[in-house]
This record gives sequence, C-alpha cells and structure tokens, in this order.
Amino acid sequence: MNQKENGQRSTTLTAAQLKQKLNELSKEDIIELFGETFKANKDARAFVSVKLQGEKALGVLIEEYKEKIRKEFYPARGLPKLRVTVVEKAIAEMKVVGKGTIWLFDLMVYFCEIAVQYIHENGDIFEDMGDLFTDAYEAVIQSLNEEETPDLYCKYKERVKAIVDTTGCECWGIHDSLEGSYSMLKWVDQDEEDEIANAPGIISYAAMNKWLKIPEEIRQKYIHNVWCGKCSGVTTISDFSVQLDNYGIMLQGSCSNCGHQVARVIEN
Repeated sequence: MNQKENGQRSTTLTAAQLKQKLNELSKEDIIELFGETFKANKDARAFVSVKLQGEKALGVLIEEYKEKIRKEFYPARGLPKLRVTVVEKAIAEMKVVGKGTIWLFDLMVYFCEIAVQYIHENGDIFEDMGDLFTDAYEAVIQSLNEEETPDLYCKYKERVKAIVDTTGCECWGIHDSLEGSYSMLKWVDQDEEDEIANAPGIISYAAMNKWLKIPEEIRQKYIHNVWCGKCSGVTTISDFSVQLDNYGIMLQGSCSNCGHQVARVIEN
C-alpha cells in the first residue's frame, strides 16, 4: 500500500470515530459543520432534504431524475447523447435517497419505458445503453419476484408488459433479452390462473389457458366475428365456454342478437 493510500485511510473517519468527534463539538459547531456539508455536496443536500422532508422531497427528486434521463434520449436541442453514466448516476443516487421506498423501482421502470420508446422510434441504440436497459429491466423483474404479495406487480404490470410488447426492438438482441426476463416473472402465471378460475363456462382449463395466451385485441376480433346461421350473418358470441378441439380450441355460446347457439373454432 502506498503512502497516499495510507494517508487517505488515516484521515477518513469511521462511523464510530465520527460519532465520537461530534460528541466533542458544541451544538453551534455541529450546526455550522452540518450547514457547510449541506452547501458543499449536492448528494448530501438531496439526502438531508429527503430525511427532513420525507415524501415531499422525494416527489421532487424523482421528477428531477426522470428529467435527466429523458434529456439523454430526447434533449430540447441537439442530438441525443445517450450517456450511460448519466443514467447510472441518477439510479445510484435514487438508490441512496429513496432507500426503503418504491421510488427506485419507479425510476427504473421509467428508464425502461424511455429506452424502449427510443428504440421503437429509431430502430437502434448505442450498445452500452442497450445493455443498461436490458439489465435494468431484468432488475425490475427480479424486484417483483422478491415481493411476497402481488401488490407491486398489480400496480405496474401494464407498464412492465408494455415494455416487452413494444415492437421494433430487435437490435442487439434486446427483444429476446426482454422476453427472457419477462418469462421469469412469477406473478404472470398466477394472474392467468386467477383469470381462468374466474372465467364463466369453463369446460377445459387447458383450452382456457390457450385462449388467454392469445393477445387481447386478437381475442376480441374472434369474439366479434362469429357466424350465426339464424341471423345469416356475422355476430358477437356471448356467454361462451372454451374447450379443446381437434384443430385447436372452440368457443361455444349464443348469438348476442338472437340467442341462437353459435360456435367458433380457432386453429392452432
């Protein structure tokens, strides 16, 4: 170890030494020291502000950090800089000042949303920023999996799903990485099981499971595009059940116009 490192170690106080030194100071000296530290260090100002003002200060800080991240992708003037260090610093600072709150999680979701929007619009991104994006998304999924209840998942599930569903993100293997992370989210299977359990007219769990894996917008097209022999036209199927068919799955229900029994086969 060189002399410089020895010097740094000898002049840096431990937590115990700091406490001892503070006990030796008068109240006025502590206030003066505290004030000088507050003015000299931006990180210290943020930390102290949150400690003294709580959620109010955090609400202001989170918006500042979001704006810093947004400007890296969508600056008011000039080209995007996409500096990984700026995003990493914002996340690192929120990790300190927002400890014990959901604000760090919220900031990481926001970063993922901005990044995926940028890639969707431009078709590409700097590789290092793409890596940071996929790492952040994986961390979001891991955080959700560490929760003992689905409350946080329920609050963010639409935003988290929208990120992985965004098209045009094939560069650097980003879409495959997002899908891989999302596939590990434990609450998704529970969500599907609850939806199946609460669905009316179930004949086959396996059939309903296949049905629910079809995107919602496609399912709605099937529901509203069923032939009714009595009406001699296309109708909407209502009060339908879902069962397996030799060719895929079958919806069986009634015509929403006349009540006649109708069916629709959806091939695999």
